[in-house]
Amino acid sequence: MRIYTLLSLVFFFLVSSFSFAQELNLPRKSPKAGIFHTIGYTEVAIQYGSPAVQGREIWGGLAPYGELWRAGADEATIMEFSMDVELEGQPLAAGKYAFFLIPQKEGKWTAVFNKTWDQWGAYNYDPGQDALRVEVDAQFSKQANQEHLQYEIIGQNVENGYILLSWEKLRLYLRVKVNTMQKAVLEITTALAAAPEAQKWRINAQAADFLLWVGQPGPALQYIEESIRQNEASWNYWVKARILAAREDYASALVAAESAKKRAGANPEDHFYEDQKREIEKLVKEWKGKE
Repeated sequence: MRIYTLLSLVFFFLVSSFSFAQELNLPRKSPKAGIFHTIGYTEVAIQYGSPAVQGREIWGGLAPYGELWRAGADEATIMEFSMDVELEGQPLAAGKYAFFLIPQKEGKWTAVFNKTWDQWGAYNYDPGQDALRVEVDAQFSKQANQEHLQYEIIGQNVENGYILLSWEKLRLYLRVKVNTMQKAVLEITTALAAAPEAQKWRINAQAADFLLWVGQPGPALQYIEESIRQNEASWNYWVKARILAAREDYASALVAAESAKKRAGANPEDHFYEDQKREIEKLVKEWKGKE
């Protein structure tokens, strides 16, 4: 009986110890956060833990100067690029990386991209796995205060953007450049080579519209002239009008706009002009004032 009681007590303590050893599923003090954005063809994604200031000393305290910091909380911050990029002018291959920072009391900070992306904090950081280190400017706001650490990805145009890290009074900008135009031109060339003759005018017009959008009206004009040569429609004439206006040739732009109107009137199946009539008339009025 005594042995049975003793065994029962041992079993009770073992079960109790095991139960207390289980991890509690409680909300994280630093919530998981993430952001995704596309610059040109390149997808940029960031996953991170978002700690709060909570009245603590952050720079030189929680994030010591001269030491590697996980640039977030808990797991290492992860940055992923779907295509090769340039960060602060330095090349980085497509892939997923752990992102760290080395804060400095004065001067530039160091941004570190490490190939071992799946790690906890910086405790097992191996500098031999670094894919890139770049120097970045750390700016501090005199008034604005960001309580929770936050990342943003801002696209400036089809090939350029930046990653912004905001926490407490820090505003850190990491410039990103991607190679969009080379791939875009290849896409256009490939599409034109594969398309039936009857569809080439559409591809040329799409190419012209894209080139106008990215600020290259000169090459855009060549594509739209070829499109009109292949098939006259209200859409491609209107693209031509916008290209000419971008080149500040408003007289010629108005002539092209009138051609767009005539083509729509000559073809009952051409609905583009009528669908866009309000916007077209608004721009035509502006151009007339600039002749």
